[in-house]
Amino acid sequence: MSHAGFGDEHTDAAPPGSGAPAGDPVEHLWNAAHEFLAAARAVIDAADAVVVEQQRRASAPRAPRLRRIDVQ
Repeated sequence: MSHAGFGDEHTDAAPPGSGAPAGDPVEHLWNAAHEFLAAARAVIDAADAVVVEQQRRASAPRAPRLRRIDVQ
């Protein structure tokens, strides 16, 4: 005696051993994470360059901010 659907192993999943289906969401997440980290690294590098430039300017000799006034 056979029941309808019993024994029918039909699913929408990819067959075993066929790898991930095209457009795997996890692969998209990995790619997005990689791009996000690359963008974050570029921002950090740019900020680092700004800080180094400001430190260079701060350590350079400059004219004094106060001038002596002769009040004789």
